Amino acid sequence: MRRSPNTNILFTLVRNVARVYIRDFGELQNLQNTNRSVHDFVQKSKKRVESLILEELLEKYSNQNYEFFSINDEQKINQKDIDDSENCFIINALDGELNYKRTIPLFCISIAHKRNGIIENSIVYNPITDDIFIGENGIGATHNNIKMQVSSEQKIEYCLFGIDNIYEFYENFNNNNLNKLLLASTGIRSFGVVSLSICMIGSGKLNVFINRLIQPHEMDASLLILKEAGGKYNYLKNPEVAKPNYFIVSNEKIYDNLSNILI
Repeated sequence: MRRSPNTNILFTLVRNVARVYIRDFGELQNLQNTNRSVHDFVQKSKKRVESLILEELLEKYSNQNYEFFSINDEQKINQKDIDDSENCFIINALDGELNYKRTIPLFCISIAHKRNGIIENSIVYNPITDDIFIGENGIGATHNNIKMQVSSEQKIEYCLFGIDNIYEFYENFNNNNLNKLLLASTGIRSFGVVSLSICMIGSGKLNVFINRLIQPHEMDASLLILKEAGGKYNYLKNPEVAKPNYFIVSNEKIYDNLSNILI
């Protein structure tokens, strides 16, 4: 599939900066120090990648009135600032940080380009497995240059669910109908990385993904990929007001069936 100039820039960028994670992942596997030392090592690695991404984007787009928003622990992003921006990049240098820290090869870099409130293109990249997901608004989504399409599965009992923090979910979201469906399903997996889990829906590896509701900008990159692959997204309002809300993504048929029960 032919890619836009912006997408080509992002493709080259994430491949280049990911070398830091590939190198440091090997170091983490051999690190024998205290947990605090591991934490500090991971933070330095993440900040290095974030810095390289920002440097590259600033070099390419500094004269084009772009804004840059980076998701990190030190500075919270105001969603309104992103919504009001005419042209911006939203960067998550490390989604799945705990997996990276424990040298589990399920983490990613994600970058989304948003113009006038619409995500125009995005990229999600796992440096260790070399899986690269690309979404382009109105054009389509690819996984390693192969066109993506959500699963055509229609029966919930044949679905593979993805739910992170499954015990917390059962504790917070008490829905007997959903519990029965989960017990009757093919199985439940927990990957610990939201962006990749949503991309797995887009590529048909997962049928349903449910997660605690997070800020929209944390999912912008993967949700464009999901949309272009034919998937659907909505939030699950918790019947218990004091407890957190969740969101759900799936293919259209399964989504509609679950919506009748949950939304």
